[in-house]
Amino acid sequence: MKYKILFILVLITAPSLAYAQGASTNLETEVVRAEPMPLQAGQYADIWIRITNTGSADAPNPTFEVLDTFPFQGIENTEWSPRGGIAAGETLNWRTQVKVNSNAVFGQNGLEIRKTSGPDGTSITDTLDLSVRTDDRSLIVSSLEFPERVEPGSTGYMTLSLQNLANSQFRNIDVSLDVSDIPVAPRETSRKRVTSIEGGDSRDVRFRLDVDGDAENQLYKLPIQINYQNQAGQELSVTETTGINVGGFPNIDVAVDESDIRTSGTRGTVTFRVLNKGEGQARFVGIQLEESENYEIISEDSIYLGSMIADDYQTAEFDLYVEGDVENLEMPVKVEYRDGDGDQTLDFNVTRELYTSSELSKYGMSQSSNILVPAVLLVVVGLGIIYYWRRRKE
Repeated sequence: MKYKILFILVLITAPSLAYAQGASTNLETEVVRAEPMPLQAGQYADIWIRITNTGSADAPNPTFEVLDTFPFQGIENTEWSPRGGIAAGETLNWRTQVKVNSNAVFGQNGLEIRKTSGPDGTSITDTLDLSVRTDDRSLIVSSLEFPERVEPGSTGYMTLSLQNLANSQFRNIDVSLDVSDIPVAPRETSRKRVTSIEGGDSRDVRFRLDVDGDAENQLYKLPIQINYQNQAGQELSVTETTGINVGGFPNIDVAVDESDIRTSGTRGTVTFRVLNKGEGQARFVGIQLEESENYEIISEDSIYLGSMIADDYQTAEFDLYVEGDVENLEMPVKVEYRDGDGDQTLDFNVTRELYTSSELSKYGMSQSSNILVPAVLLVVVGLGIIYYWRRRKE
């Protein structure tokens, strides 16, 4: 009799147990969209969350809530309950807005969603991964002060202004100058440290740089490496590049150094003096004497002089035949060279005053090409006559 009663109870309760075990809700959440993507530390973001009831029973009154857990803080529409519930197999979308903490760590960060459902109000917390980007350019070199040009063997002061564009503090800021490939050496150290810079603030870093005395006149690239940490301890870095322009500006001038051409209608040599009166070096200097109707160039018309440092000079000689009836010998000269700004060309019109024969006699000057050569010939002829006369007499 007892066994019959137990069997009847099992038959009555079995369907209800089977229904209780098989009919259940399962609310799954996933992020389907985020703006911006990836999320930016210190900024607001809109998040769209897809909720799907994958269970076999309806969820009549579920609620969903964004939990304030680092690095996310709920801002708008942070709690949501769909009207009418969520039927089995149904999918709904929920938009919420959060703010990302400015000290968020780069990479995946968890957004926690608490979901509550069922007659007993059971709560479960889901963690949804969101990609967060931290801007390593938030610390920038806002300005850099350094002389426009520094001469070889001189000293210049370089001041960098570091600006924190973020809303939070940066700390352990190391500023390093890479001078391994340039003729410049920091007087004290190539690395300076700033303990911290608050959000929106600026700090100056100053270096004293010595330029080698034999440094060539040109523009050198100077890499600047900045390493720092945010408040979360994340290591960040940024690289900048500036230039150091070594050498002042050359200042080239040309004049006649000496000449044995004193009258027109003669042949002679003109020596030009090419002088660098500036503070910078001129490289690959060459001088060319241009053609003119007043003379004929007998020698080469161009001469390469090479490099000319500050307060240096070179000379260049040209052989000319000067046409007749020229009072002032005008000689157009072109000088080409290279400095820190590239290739340069200068044109000069060098003038040499000529004299007439009467003026040469009046001033007591002689023309080597007219007088010296005949005088030498006369001496040679005279010596020959004397030698011949003595030999004959013997």
